[in-house]
Amino acid sequence: MNLVTRAATAAVALTAAAGAFAAPAHAALPTKDMGTANPTTIGAVCSNPGDTGQTIKIDRTYFDASAGTWTVSNYNSTPFPLTRTITEKKSNEWKVSAGVDFPIFDLIKISFSTSYSKSSSYEVGEVVGPYDVAPGTTAVMRAGWVVSDFSGEKTQCGSDRTWHGTGQTFTATLPAERHVEVSTRENTRFD
Repeated sequence: MNLVTRAATAAVALTAAAGAFAAPAHAALPTKDMGTANPTTIGAVCSNPGDTGQTIKIDRTYFDASAGTWTVSNYNSTPFPLTRTITEKKSNEWKVSAGVDFPIFDLIKISFSTSYSKSSSYEVGEVVGPYDVAPGTTAVMRAGWVVSDFSGEKTQCGSDRTWHGTGQTFTATLPAERHVEVSTRENTRFD
């Protein structure tokens, strides 16, 4: 037997052996709970009917100024630095709807940003500022957090190989960052 004939015979034998171990083309993969590593979009294509995931979206992002508000007027002829010391601990902690049975915090970090945290605080004695207040102006300084409200739904890959909502919805609110807002206006003289 020459080298070409041996190679052809070996290739046929290898192909036959591989065919004996291959799964039938019509067999579906076993379903898996993909957990939070599987953020999904309802209506998008999925590959394995029965797989699960979750949708999530940001409903709104806003400034929560609950750490403190201070108003200062500068009647001097030179700017001065506006600083305030926190006298009472202020915290913003995440809130989540009842019945969530997976780590929604991980889903939010995967889907949006790692800047979200479960808790953020202003500690007693911490100084906020300085921010320059121009002569003849009144400054309003508000300290707090940029916060996002989220909503979502558990999903499942349907027999049509698209993601479908299951009707199991959830909500969450998380602080994204500490934030200070300073606004100024012309002084008003009170007699």
